[in-house]
Amino acid sequence: MTVTAVKEISGGCIKITSSEGSSFFIRPDYLEVVRSESICSGTQFDEKESDDIIRAGFICAAERQALFYLNRSEHSRCMLERKLEKKGHDRLAVQKALDRLENQKLLDDFRFAQAWLHNRLIVKAEGPLRLSSELASRGIKRSVIESALADLFQTVKVEDLFEKAFSKLVREGKEGKKLEAALVRKGFDLRYILQYIKNNKKNTE
Repeated sequence: MTVTAVKEISGGCIKITSSEGSSFFIRPDYLEVVRSESICSGTQFDEKESDDIIRAGFICAAERQALFYLNRSEHSRCMLERKLEKKGHDRLAVQKALDRLENQKLLDDFRFAQAWLHNRLIVKAEGPLRLSSELASRGIKRSVIESALADLFQTVKVEDLFEKAFSKLVREGKEGKKLEAALVRKGFDLRYILQYIKNNKKNTE
């Protein structure tokens, strides 16, 4: 590969144009063989060096796509992996790009979990078990889930969420076993459900 043009762009990346006419971006940090200062117009690289530059280009492309998604909303690492691989990005390139974004604190599963929980509870009243399950399905590690839930329940009471869910289900006509099952699906502990229903009956008698 022979480089015909090199241009530094914002964000610490370099735009490279090759003799074949193709242009792509690389981040010098992603190079393993070639020194970034050796990349200049007119330089010819052997196969190993060319592969290194192209590989850096694939990683940079995955990073730029990931940043596009992150600029729109918070994502978990797992969600980005799925989206990027679905877009055709190489798995190893995706891993290296996301490693960098995590190191830069641009990608953070704990921050994603906090944002997701906040948005979820705006529209739904659900218990810890359901919330935990939903975060796990988005690839969040158990330790991160526990930390995010602990943070949430410093300001939000599980009891308040339960009463909100209970009242809504009752208004929808749920009762008896159907009510219990619906509350379990919403992530509340069965023992708490049964005790609450028992106490509620006593208070209404």
